[in-house]
Amino acid sequence: MNSGVGSAWMVFLLLSVTFGGIAASITVYIGPGAMGSGIAELMGFFNGIHIPQLIGVRTLIVKILGTSLGVAASLAIGKEGPLAHIGAIVGIMVVYLPFDFTKYF
Repeated sequence: MNSGVGSAWMVFLLLSVTFGGIAASITVYIGPGAMGSGIAELMGFFNGIHIPQLIGVRTLIVKILGTSLGVAASLAIGKEGPLAHIGAIVGIMVVYLPFDFTKYF
């Protein structure tokens, strides 16, 4: 508690680098479809361009975790792009649920 400002900055720096490294690692190695903001990729996808691994459960989990860890690491991450991508993935997954009421969509 009485160590001073220097040790507080070192803890902040260590946590920021750790969270940013984890976010980058899971994005590169587990869910590469979660790279980018999401809006440009979705515009291309909805216009007929095939982007591999853009829509999927792994991409959804990595996008949520990576965005959360990136914000915790003090990275400049906007909220509109990742939220649009997450919403599109959830919307597509809801449409393809194996229930009778989803056949109308």
